[in-house]
Amino acid sequence: MLGITFLCLFSVSFSSVAFAEQRPKIGVVLGGGGAKGAAHIGVLKALEDLHIPVDYIAGTSMGAYVGGLYATGMSADEIEALLTSVDWDRGYQDRVMRSDRRVREKQQEDRYQVTSELGFGFWELKAPRGIVQGQTMGEILRSTSGNLPVFDSFDDMVIPYRAVATDIENLQPVVLDKGDLAEVMQASMSIPGLLPPKELNDKLLVDGGITDNLPIEVVRNMGADIIIAVDISNEFKKRDELSNYFAVMDQLTDFMVRDNADRQIALLSDTDFLIRPNIRGIKTADFARMPLAFESGYVEVMAMADELAHLGRSTWFQQYIDNKQKRRRQLVPLDELVVDEIRLQNNSSYADDVLLDRLQLEAGQVISSEELGESVRSLYALDRFERVDYRIEQIEGDNVILLDVREKSWGPNFIDFRFALEDDFENSTDYSFGVAFNVTGLSRAGAEWRTELEYGSDKRIGTGLYLPLVKDHDWFSLISAEYKSTDYNIPLFGEEPALEDIDFFLPATYTDTVFDASFGWQPTLWQEFRIGMRYLSGETEVLGFPELGLEKRRSQIGYIRYSLDTLDDIMLPKQGNLLELELAASDDSSRLDGVEYEDFSVHMDINWKGALTYGDHTFMGKAEYGRVSSDFDLRLDPKELGGFLNLSGIPKNSLSGNNKIFTAAIYRYNLMEQDFGLFKSSVFFGGSLEYGGVYNSSDLSFKDVPLYTAGSLYSGLTTPVGPLILAYGRTEQSNHAFYVFFGGAL
Repeated sequence: MLGITFLCLFSVSFSSVAFAEQRPKIGVVLGGGGAKGAAHIGVLKALEDLHIPVDYIAGTSMGAYVGGLYATGMSADEIEALLTSVDWDRGYQDRVMRSDRRVREKQQEDRYQVTSELGFGFWELKAPRGIVQGQTMGEILRSTSGNLPVFDSFDDMVIPYRAVATDIENLQPVVLDKGDLAEVMQASMSIPGLLPPKELNDKLLVDGGITDNLPIEVVRNMGADIIIAVDISNEFKKRDELSNYFAVMDQLTDFMVRDNADRQIALLSDTDFLIRPNIRGIKTADFARMPLAFESGYVEVMAMADELAHLGRSTWFQQYIDNKQKRRRQLVPLDELVVDEIRLQNNSSYADDVLLDRLQLEAGQVISSEELGESVRSLYALDRFERVDYRIEQIEGDNVILLDVREKSWGPNFIDFRFALEDDFENSTDYSFGVAFNVTGLSRAGAEWRTELEYGSDKRIGTGLYLPLVKDHDWFSLISAEYKSTDYNIPLFGEEPALEDIDFFLPATYTDTVFDASFGWQPTLWQEFRIGMRYLSGETEVLGFPELGLEKRRSQIGYIRYSLDTLDDIMLPKQGNLLELELAASDDSSRLDGVEYEDFSVHMDINWKGALTYGDHTFMGKAEYGRVSSDFDLRLDPKELGGFLNLSGIPKNSLSGNNKIFTAAIYRYNLMEQDFGLFKSSVFFGGSLEYGGVYNSSDLSFKDVPLYTAGSLYSGLTTPVGPLILAYGRTEQSNHAFYVFFGGAL
């Protein structure tokens, strides 16, 4: 009886193998084409509906991505849900968001808003190898592909898989058959110029579409009997479409891609199938039209259902699905692994313990993809690294996360720029040009030296040394020196500045040299406490009145400063708050015409700005309070009002005094937004209500302080160097002005 049972089981097993062997092996080839690659998912969905199994899969660029996901065992429906939910535009924006930066760096970027990503050395400028470095794109690829460990062979995937990239040094196609899936996908998708080459296996790899956009021969060599190739190459442009430089360059690129694809298509036999979905009009970066591309791929295959019918049988497909699900269960993603070791490959000037402390990861437990991704983003937010990559490997039986931290290759010294302009078309034009040189990597803890040069309505030279005191950067010291020349308007009549007297003033130039030393604590990215000493030595010259003489000023100031900053943007915020509070005590002296005055002053300065957005409507508020309590009115550091959103309707900084009260409620409506890929530009309009004033005597009661009402209407658009705004402002007493504002804050 046992013999009969064994014989029956053997017969069933043998017949199953023989049955599977009778089925032809089907290989699918997916070509490159950016957003048009959604057509591949439609093709795979149709093959599933026709019960056609896929035994091998290979692709180039977006085809490598879709093919890689399918090779992990995902269904076409699962891939479609992923692809249409991903913000692909974000993949081409690596810049660390303002809200993710440390307070000190936020302040630097707010003033030097034109971030060039240029490096410098002795007598040379250096630039990155790509417009973006692929950090965000790598994060997208890794999270959507399941964060799987490294494969010794892609034959071990649920469906055997290959990706094709281009060796940019030798301009030869490279077939990628093992390694980290996300890295391989990115190598195949790295568009030259836009993304830097991906270094794998001692080769610099870029988009495979340059040399082999439709890797038919690759799938044939994997063992496929029948090939289904999906070509989504662009059609050539007609004469009337070649109207500009970009169109001509696109035509040349399309020719290069189509030429190598046609050579591969010529290898197809009579039993193979070529599918060309109708994706005309869908551009490479039209990610919003991916559902249309999906539908085109599905429709094209279903139109060929009769021709493909012999490739699909229910019994074959059920066996295929059972085997696919079994192999998929054998893949273990990061979220199910106990991580035995975290190993750092440090290619930066930072000490290992500084980086590991920043990551805040512990071995010996399960680390979720979300947790690991957040740690990597936290480290990358230091904005000193070209890439922070990781992979999961099994080394001698242990699950190891290998973290590769690479410093910016065009560093470690960087240049940023500043540009700001405000003109009221009548009384004043204020402008500023600036350049900042940041020297990083001065110590293993991350010390930096920054020098800033500015020229314009005001002049300034500043230099400062940032010294982290401990490895986690929570504690630090700052030492700085600054020389600046600033113009102020001193009221000509009376002690207190008044709106009716804005045309009657003495123009004065304050020339100051300032030394500052402080210790700070930053418990979070958005908070900073500092305590320090500041020494100021300066002169005041009233222009056009040499008989008034030159005032010599000196102040020794001790201060405590607190900053909280969660704003997403300093100029046009949509969310968050900025609060700055400084309490100071100063020993002051002033000498004029041989007479010296000495005073002791107590200072309080509070600045707040906040924003909240509902849909296209943004509501913003700001408030400023500055007060100096002293015996003498020495006017050592005047506060100013005037200009757009700073008591709109009067010339910029036309009111000045020792003390200041100001508040504003601002509304902004986002009319439209245009996505240019590397940056977005929005058109907006809005208005403001403003109330405030400046005064000198600290003895004035609130009801006696000269406070004025103002308002504005404005419209503008955002640009890579800052907003461009046209505005009209009006104050009480019928003061009014038109403004043009461009760039950063003045």
